[in-house]
This record gives sequence, C-alpha cells and structure tokens, in this order.
Amino acid sequence: MATADDWGLTDRGFRRPTYAEILDALEFKARELFGSKANLTVRSPLGVFLRIFAWGLNLLFSTIEDVYNSRFIDTAIGASLYNLGRAIGLRLLSAQKAVGYLQITGTDGMTVPVGWLAATTAGAQYVVVSERVIEDGAATVPAAAMLAGPDGNTAAGTITTIVNPIEGISAVTNPKAFDGGRNTETDPEYRARYYESVDIGGGVNVDSISAALLQAGAMSAVGYENVTDAPDEDGVPGHAFEMVVYRLLDGEVATIIFKLKAAGVQTHGNTTTAVIAANGRVFDINFSRPSTVLIYIRISSLKTDSKAFPADGLDRIKQALLNYVGGNVRGGLTIGVDVVFNRLYAPVFTVPGVIDFDLAICSDGANYGTANIPITSRQKAVVEEGTVTFA
Repeated sequence: MATADDWGLTDRGFRRPTYAEILDALEFKARELFGSKANLTVRSPLGVFLRIFAWGLNLLFSTIEDVYNSRFIDTAIGASLYNLGRAIGLRLLSAQKAVGYLQITGTDGMTVPVGWLAATTAGAQYVVVSERVIEDGAATVPAAAMLAGPDGNTAAGTITTIVNPIEGISAVTNPKAFDGGRNTETDPEYRARYYESVDIGGGVNVDSISAALLQAGAMSAVGYENVTDAPDEDGVPGHAFEMVVYRLLDGEVATIIFKLKAAGVQTHGNTTTAVIAANGRVFDINFSRPSTVLIYIRISSLKTDSKAFPADGLDRIKQALLNYVGGNVRGGLTIGVDVVFNRLYAPVFTVPGVIDFDLAICSDGANYGTANIPITSRQKAVVEEGTVTFA
C-alpha cells in the first residue's frame, strides 16, 4: 500500500513519487473516506477526478524536484547551473573566435587597415582587427576569424589567400596557428570547469594559478615550482615556477600569471610575454606551451548490434576518443599524462551497440601496436578526427 510518508524531502534527499504511487495513495484515501465499495474505476466520476488530480500532483512534484536539484552543481542545468558558478566568479564561456597574427608582405609605408580580409584555401576568412604600417617589406597584424567556433582554428601557414586586394599588399600568411575558437560551453563542460576552478581561492600557489587559467578558457594547465636554490632536473631555476598551458592567448595567460604570482618570484618557460603593471612598469612573464603528441588510433574488426548501433555510430566513436584524449575540445588527458592503451576501450563502449573490436595505437601513424605511449611533463597527447581510423 502506497503512502506519502517518504515523499518529498527525506534524509536521503528529495524523493519524487511516480504517477502510479500518487494515484494509489489517493485511491486508498478515497476508500478510507467513502468506504471500501466506492467506485473508483477509470470511467466513474470519482475515478476520473482522482486521475486528473494525480496528474496535477505529478507535475507539481516534478517542478519541486527541479527546484531542489537546481541548488547542486551535479544536478543543476542551464541558468541554475550558471548562477551557482557565479558564486565563485565562474562565467559561462560564450562562443569565441580563433585569433592569431597574420604576416603581410607589401610596400613600405602601406597601412594595413582594420577589416582587411584573408582566407584559407578552404574558405575560412580572417579579419584584421588593428591596423599596422608595413616596414621593411612586412607587417605582423592581429586578426580574428570572421565566425566564432572551432572551425576557425587553423594550422600555421594555411592562411594564404587575399580576399579584398589592396594596392601595395602582395602576400599574406600566418606564421603561427590561429586558435582559441570554440562553441558556447555546454553544461557538462561548465560543470567540469567549476570543479577545476574551486582551487582559485588557494592564493598564489600553482594550483590556484592553474585553476584561474582553466577558468579563463585554457584547455589544460599545470604548474611546476622549484623551492630550492639550484635549478631542478627540468631546468626550472631556483625559487621559480613554470606554468605549462595548452591553448588560451599569450596575453591572457601572462596577465593571469602576473596577477596571481607572489611578488619577487621568477617565472620560467619557453614563451615570454610583456605585461604592464599598474605603475606603468613592464614585466616579462614566462610560461611554456606543451608540445603536442598526435595519437593515432586504429579500430578494426568492429562488431555491433545493428538494432542498437546508431547511424552515426562511427562518428560518435571518434568523438568519444577525442573527448577522452583531448584535442580541439576542452577536457581529455591533461599535460604530462601518458596514453594508457587499455583505457581507450572504455570510451568506445560508451557508444550504444558496440559489441567487440580490435584496437591499435601509435604516435607516428605507421607502427601501430598495443604499448602505452609515454608523455613527458611538457607534452600533451592530442587526438584529431583524422587520426582515428577504421579498418
């Protein structure tokens, strides 16, 4: 016999009754009031009323459950989740445009105007956002993708087409990759970043700086510090620290490190960016970019249940592996984490209908095997859609 004693808030949290449980409890109470022979069938007036009332109560309990869940990071969604994040200063990352620098060749004295366009051979366009004057035959100008999203991320040397020719400009290229393009952050991504960001209150230690970099949009960030007087085995000087950051613009990385680092402590790394302090002094902030190790994954002898395996199952397998290892998406294996062969099976089996398959991996695209792939402390494993193949 159903009762309402364990509905709603309990010592185990909120329990939402089902429609059947609500109707059962209402019918029990009706028989208690009107007698055991009361007509509660589907077509009786009282039976119809009880079912309509049970339906309304079911909707009410559903709403109350949503309100209860909105107060917890693991169960809140949408605006409720973002409101919880604001309590620790965490904002939702909107869709962002890929940014970088174009090297433009042309006549000395020629001004490269804001709005000048260049493109890749695939048609992705990039616009100059700050004018520069060509000196010594070339100028390096900041630019951004026309459209927000990951499609604007492109490798070095791929932006070579002049879209709107101007006399005095003869060629264009991008010496370094354009990156930072992303879609609007999803709820799972925001939730993961929330837990990564709770270390921000840690002060000026490397965990706090890593959390701030992740909050700002870095896809991975780790810190190494040397508290001794002599350089350590990785080359970090005494009483210095090194932040290794995957993605996020140089200027943003340097600014965050400068704001959070302790006064007088040295920074170390393979990238140097100047930051202007409040008093006008210029400080060089050093940090490192990890070298990427491209991981090739080959899946063969794939067996699936035709009734459960989705039409886009192969694409979903690729995406599952990309999410696990990491690439142009947030998350995945962090900097310095090895690629363990046996752990690659789990993300594939998350796709419905997968029964069995053979797996092989490598880092050179040729010598596939089953050995783990070691990643050093200054490297980041990366999987791209084209490196996951099916045989």
